[in-house]
Amino acid sequence: MAAMLVSPPPPPQLLHPPPPSPGFELHKAALYVGDLDPEVSEVELVDVFSGMGPLVSVRLCRDSLSGKSLCYAYVNFFHPSDASKALACLNHTKLMGKPMRIMWSHRDPLPRKTGLANLFVKNLDPSINSASLQDIFCKFGNILSCKVAEENGKSKCFGFVQFDSDDSATAALNALNDTMLDGKKLFVSKFVKKCERKEASEETKFTNVYVKNLGEDLTEDIIRDKFSEFGKVGTVVIMKDGNGKSRGFGFVNFESPDEAKKAVEALNGAMLGSKKLFVGRAQKKAERQELLKHEKEMVNCNIGKEKASNLYVKNLDASVDDDKLQEHFSSCGQITSAKVMRHDSGLSKGFGFVCFSTSEEAQKALTTLNGTLLHGRSLYIAMAQRKEDRQRVLRDYYSQYLLQYYGPHFLSSGSSSPDYSFVPFPHPNPTPQINSPQPIICQQFGRNLGVMRPFAPQNYQQNFSTFVRKPSGFIL
Repeated sequence: MAAMLVSPPPPPQLLHPPPPSPGFELHKAALYVGDLDPEVSEVELVDVFSGMGPLVSVRLCRDSLSGKSLCYAYVNFFHPSDASKALACLNHTKLMGKPMRIMWSHRDPLPRKTGLANLFVKNLDPSINSASLQDIFCKFGNILSCKVAEENGKSKCFGFVQFDSDDSATAALNALNDTMLDGKKLFVSKFVKKCERKEASEETKFTNVYVKNLGEDLTEDIIRDKFSEFGKVGTVVIMKDGNGKSRGFGFVNFESPDEAKKAVEALNGAMLGSKKLFVGRAQKKAERQELLKHEKEMVNCNIGKEKASNLYVKNLDASVDDDKLQEHFSSCGQITSAKVMRHDSGLSKGFGFVCFSTSEEAQKALTTLNGTLLHGRSLYIAMAQRKEDRQRVLRDYYSQYLLQYYGPHFLSSGSSSPDYSFVPFPHPNPTPQINSPQPIICQQFGRNLGVMRPFAPQNYQQNFSTFVRKPSGFIL
């Protein structure tokens, strides 16, 4: 009996229009749109930006819990020339009463976290808006972002200008600082994060002293006698629980601030009974919360600095140790640590970390050494990321495409788990090459598909992809 010929299933239908002309660079056609009014939706953004050229997608970023707008969005054009025209024509124009701040989209967070080439400008005349400020500074170089701070639509008389290079920022600072503009002397300086600022303020005067780490056997009379050595004490209170037991802290109130200050300086860290005292100025709850907030900002600021100067290095040969890794990177700056990660058996895992003393040195190493050979193997280098950050980037990567090609209803349809039953399908035309400083990491999807699913490294941005659903009854 002759074998029956079974025709293969028809090719699945593509879910997006064909890509633009060859040579198109996707990451150069994406814009960041900030300072939006909370009432602005994707509809208004499409209406405004579609007049500049055909759009790939418009994504308004929202709070994951409340769904409220975060007041910024990303607009992706098919053609870089249209994106450039939108930036030139629409930057600082008003949408629903608020001027939009538009800039090229940058996935690399290094400039944002380190404040590179960012200037702080104050003592501006109230008539100076963001567009006027950009006109003043643009002669010194390419401006990434320019903004005059406002409150209720009125200028707060200061702003920020970020260039694409430190040389441009330095030139603008030297040329414009202490110059007159509309009758006012400009103050221009390098931008410093809030957590790094040292505010010069007068020393706070106080009479109430907070005392901690009190022993259970200490009484108010013992504490009064001890603190009376430094001045006249008004009241002494030891805080107690509902059973009348000491909670280990209390307050001592002096008659004069000088006496309270002397007591703090002399008794903080001193032994009273069997414990070492903590003695300091008593603070209100709101002040303590503000102090804790400031300390948290300092920690986050230091974490940001450390991350911005720490590099992840992959594809290491098994023979490369810590010393060889450090030697290879030493030409780019001062290295604080170089570590090759190893299994419990001592064998190399094929990757490691190199931490520089400054973020500029780390960026230099990333630019110059990525793809270079070390013991015959080409190195892959990227900014080091925490596991949580990598997972967040991956979630955002796929969420963007779901929103782009299936619409907001796909993720907000009430289903606790969206339908992810689709696979990447190669476009019949060659995919345009993306000029990215980092290679694309892929994993095989499916058993015999031979199809690779891309993962997005930190500074890789692809503005469209081709997804198809699995054809009904088609067995893989």
